[in-house]
Amino acid sequence: MKENFKRAVSVITVLLISVFFTRCQQEDEVVVTQGTTLSSAKQWFKEYEAKGDNYVYLQNLIYEWPGAIVKQAEDGTEVIVIPIKELKIDDSEIWQQRLYLYKLPDGSYKASLVEIYPDKAAPQEDQSMEGGNFNGYISVWDLKKGFVKAAQFKDNHAVEDGIVEVLPREDKTTYRAPSLNPCGDGCNDGPGGGNPTPVPRILPTELREVVKINSYTGPKPKLGTPVAYYGPRSPVIGGTTPSGYTSPRGGNGGGGTAPPPATAANPCDKIKTQMVNANFLAKQEELRKKTDLKNETGYSQSKNGPYTPLDNLSNDSMSLPKDPNTIGYMHTHIDDYDSGTVDPNGDPTINSPIKMFSPSDVKSFIALLDNAHRNNIALDNVYGTMISSEGDYTLRFEGVYSDLNMGLNFDANMNKKYKEVMEDYKSSREVGFLKFVKEQIGINGISLFKINKNGTSAKKTLNNNDKIATKPCS
Repeated sequence: MKENFKRAVSVITVLLISVFFTRCQQEDEVVVTQGTTLSSAKQWFKEYEAKGDNYVYLQNLIYEWPGAIVKQAEDGTEVIVIPIKELKIDDSEIWQQRLYLYKLPDGSYKASLVEIYPDKAAPQEDQSMEGGNFNGYISVWDLKKGFVKAAQFKDNHAVEDGIVEVLPREDKTTYRAPSLNPCGDGCNDGPGGGNPTPVPRILPTELREVVKINSYTGPKPKLGTPVAYYGPRSPVIGGTTPSGYTSPRGGNGGGGTAPPPATAANPCDKIKTQMVNANFLAKQEELRKKTDLKNETGYSQSKNGPYTPLDNLSNDSMSLPKDPNTIGYMHTHIDDYDSGTVDPNGDPTINSPIKMFSPSDVKSFIALLDNAHRNNIALDNVYGTMISSEGDYTLRFEGVYSDLNMGLNFDANMNKKYKEVMEDYKSSREVGFLKFVKEQIGINGISLFKINKNGTSAKKTLNNNDKIATKPCS
């Protein structure tokens, strides 16, 4: 009996030791896997940072890699969240910065900097993104390009989206942030982003103070500038949770908890459908006969099919209807024409419009994609078409919403760079435009197609030698 008992005890002991070492081995494997993941991500980020400077207000951040965690985003993407040592004026400030690295299918990463500004008036348990009832603001930044998107959250749901800017002080005595005209209706006219009307004016919500490093050691930096939130750009229907908002395909504050469908259809198929549509062909032929006018003409198209004349078109800007239905535009770029003035030699001055998509055209195309996302319209339905005597072209989008940068500044400097690159590539407007999109717009997925007179079309891309590669739509 004693022998059987001893034998049973021995077997149980062996089993317990085996289970213990198996668990330890499994835990070690998890630690090793996470360590390898963090190591490869850290190496990728080191190389990413070395490729050009970060955005001016995102320079020299201190990333706390020992505190990094690896988790799954709401859409299933592996994401590494790295805390950042914030530069704060005093310890009472509760805003946070985090670096998000989203793992891509090719093993590389996409980097975003997320800033969290809890509502100080909310209970402490509602000031954390992890608390399940977050109240405050979240902004997302591209480390190289700057602002991407921002939203205000109440009870863990986005209630409006807006724009976040770092702004100079208007009054250094009171440290009051400058006011801004409201944008509204989902437009992108933030500070430096458009031409808002003179009235009314609103005050921004100041989120935090940007500390500028200098020799001043007083309680408040002399040259401090505020991070300020302007909103709303548009109301949010349903809202998104903070975890959904910080997912790589998280929305810009609209459209419910699930993002709209990503672009999946072949753009060639979409173009083919257009090229057998009698209404589209009639408008196209009509506009081809109007390139000899002195002003551009065109139409916007509703998702239900009807076309509406663009009455507010000029030769350097486009303003599309702000509604939940517009999915596309088609317009002319006009021929050279006598301006009615003479140069110092007494010769007529000839205006020579560029017969290729302009920065304003691209801005309108991006606005349509943003509009489609907000209204649960598939992004592959959005298009922009330019008709000229030198050829017809159309823009399509082959990316996902998170590829867009809604903080692009389409200002005079952008127009200047566009004219410079187009001057350099007079012999090939296609090359010039694609280089402009690549170097100044920087949004993956904006594709250029040429529409031929016979109704066929072809995609235009740049090869490694900056030459045009043409892929016909079969």
